[in-house]
Amino acid sequence: MFLTVEQIEQRLAELGRSIPRLLSENEGAEFWIEFLERADAIKDHVSLDHYDWVTERIYEALAIYGIAAPSRWILATLAEAEQPQIATAKRAASGKFTA
Repeated sequence: MFLTVEQIEQRLAELGRSIPRLLSENEGAEFWIEFLERADAIKDHVSLDHYDWVTERIYEALAIYGIAAPSRWILATLAEAEQPQIATAKRAASGKFTA
């Protein structure tokens, strides 16, 4: 059963209020695991008509605290992690690879 707009608003407000506590109790990936579980619990109970709106509201709640949306955080983390691998792949492709 889908949440009503009023219920969605209540859950989003609760999620927004939980961010400072989640930040103080969790670091890095632990924050995202906890936050995304809570956000997904809301998104799992909204109709497709409200899904994008709810997602945007979740990102807005993060932005209030200066936090980029999770996809941007994940992509940035992956890009940083891949840098050594990319450099190694480029050296290997150029024939300058030494183990």
